[in-house]
Amino acid sequence: MELKFSIQTRIDKPVDGVFRAVADENEICKYFTNKTSGPLAEGQTIIWHWSSYGDHPVTVKRLIPNEKIVLEWKANRDDSYNTEVILSFEPIDEKSTLLKISESGWKENQKGLDSSYDNCSGWQHMASALKMYLQHGIDLRN
Repeated sequence: MELKFSIQTRIDKPVDGVFRAVADENEICKYFTNKTSGPLAEGQTIIWHWSSYGDHPVTVKRLIPNEKIVLEWKANRDDSYNTEVILSFEPIDEKSTLLKISESGWKENQKGLDSSYDNCSGWQHMASALKMYLQHGIDLRN
């Protein structure tokens, strides 16, 4: 069985603002990471830093403004293989966006299953934090 997941949420902001809040190095630090080494740019590897989780290199495999970001990062801190994360931004109308996040590529073993569940909850938290930040100016980390 392939280990993968997909989550989604509606954000009542235009697609360009939602996309910018994920791709821009200054915006993403207002609700998700504590620091980042730069903006998301196709072909680049940047470091996302969290005070509680440390540094995580993220490679941008594809970036289509206002549509899609494809990332690759380690499946787990101790693993030597990567998973793929796809963030899709779909306009519902001119004032609302459907954000979809999927991740796949874990090894089919208990460690892979555990890591997939951890990341699924992490991405769901990110999507919820993004929604609260954009719609209400609230940082859920505080």
